[in-house]
Amino acid sequence: MQKSSLSPLSYLNEISYSYWKAQVLFVAVDMDMFTLTAGNGKSCKAIAKKLRTDLRATEMILNALVSLEFLRKIKEVYRNTDISNRYLVKGSPLYQGDRIHHFHNMLDYWSKLSDAVKTGKPTAYDDAEEKVDEKRLREFIRAMHNIGVVQAGEIRKKLNLKKYYSLLDLAGGQGTYAVRFAKENPKLKAVVFDLPEVIKITREHIKESGMKGKVTAKAGDCLKDSFGKGMYDIVFVSNLLHIYKPVENRKILKKCWDSLLKKGIVVVQEFVLNSAKTQPLFGSLFSLNMLMGTHRGSSYSYVEMKEWLKDVGFKNVKRVDLDLDSGLVIGHKS
Repeated sequence: MQKSSLSPLSYLNEISYSYWKAQVLFVAVDMDMFTLTAGNGKSCKAIAKKLRTDLRATEMILNALVSLEFLRKIKEVYRNTDISNRYLVKGSPLYQGDRIHHFHNMLDYWSKLSDAVKTGKPTAYDDAEEKVDEKRLREFIRAMHNIGVVQAGEIRKKLNLKKYYSLLDLAGGQGTYAVRFAKENPKLKAVVFDLPEVIKITREHIKESGMKGKVTAKAGDCLKDSFGKGMYDIVFVSNLLHIYKPVENRKILKKCWDSLLKKGIVVVQEFVLNSAKTQPLFGSLFSLNMLMGTHRGSSYSYVEMKEWLKDVGFKNVKRVDLDLDSGLVIGHKS
């Protein structure tokens, strides 16, 4: 949505009811409607029968999905549009349904934004809850995999991966990037470093990908544990720094420096804000997400990240923009 293309009142209305549109998408993805309407499509009656839903209500949500351009309606048959076929059919290579489900999961604590603004404290969890919710964790890791599959393809075009032989994928989740990068470069060996409860999922993915031996997993805490000394020629740090406060990020980046070989590089992927921290829109909203989901996390500007990298010794720091409001900040250990 472009504000300039709308009247002021239309812009206000568009913002105010935007959660209606999100909720329609959330429900459609959770019910896996787009897998049903793939191919030649189906009638409302057939969809309602398969999903065991009310016929009248099913027609309403299908018509809303047509209005949102996720479906086409030809006579009485509903079929996917290109975007739905590409991203919303289970089993498709670029499936984004898990990520959309993750946004749905965040709806509850976003409804408590006023509490977070008043107190400055997270609303996404209770500190008294020490046990990890494995179901939620797996949903989160799958969501990160969805977007990682898309971004890994873009990043490998920006980086000359054939130059590197040893990679540390820091906080690498199920190993989406490490597996993709290792497949692109037969000489590359990668280590995925993440929390113990995540590494269990990582090892499953590595085995399923057929990359066991080329990609390995190591459990640890990025604030407490060493990443090794002089072991890697590239450290990839994706969507980690926004969880922590600046002093902790300097500590993490110093450990990255220590783990690199003499001419190694660190590649930080983040939602990079402008110096005023007001753009891009997703990055500024993501800061609020970190307010509610972490103790001191935030989206950061390129200026801030460049300063941290220089503080721990990195040279020739540069920025590379990516799609989806994301960017790379690259530093060299010279």
